[in-house]
Amino acid sequence: MRPPGGLPGDDGPSAESAVEVEIGRVKEPARLLRVSTMARSLLDEARGLTLDEHARDTLQHIHARAVEEIGDSVAPELRDELERLLPASSETLTQSEIRIAQSQLVGWLEGVFQGIRIGLTLQQAARPDLPRPPGPASGPGAGPYL
Repeated sequence: MRPPGGLPGDDGPSAESAVEVEIGRVKEPARLLRVSTMARSLLDEARGLTLDEHARDTLQHIHARAVEEIGDSVAPELRDELERLLPASSETLTQSEIRIAQSQLVGWLEGVFQGIRIGLTLQQAARPDLPRPPGPASGPGAGPYL
């Protein structure tokens, strides 16, 4: 049995079309990146604080809004996957539940970005005329910001 897309005339999807499907699952990457950055910052800030009921209610509302924004930026199958991560309770969550929900959201977003990175790397490998996608940098000034 040949791997999908191995030779011309195969019925299986090509590596390039699989990459395009993966990348196409994110409709608005810039929006997704902004919300992701906000979610990570929120998680980092909330991690060290003691949260009273009002703060937990506010964080829960922000979390739900972030999930809604993310859902508008991705394909329906990713939106469905994301909605399964939502807390089941409509009551104000505990401090631990809020942090777990935020961690799940950040982890899910990192998985989406990892899929995009892998897709771009595969696309570049299949077409050497394309520039290499940015990878993890090291040294002074390396990191998520300029």
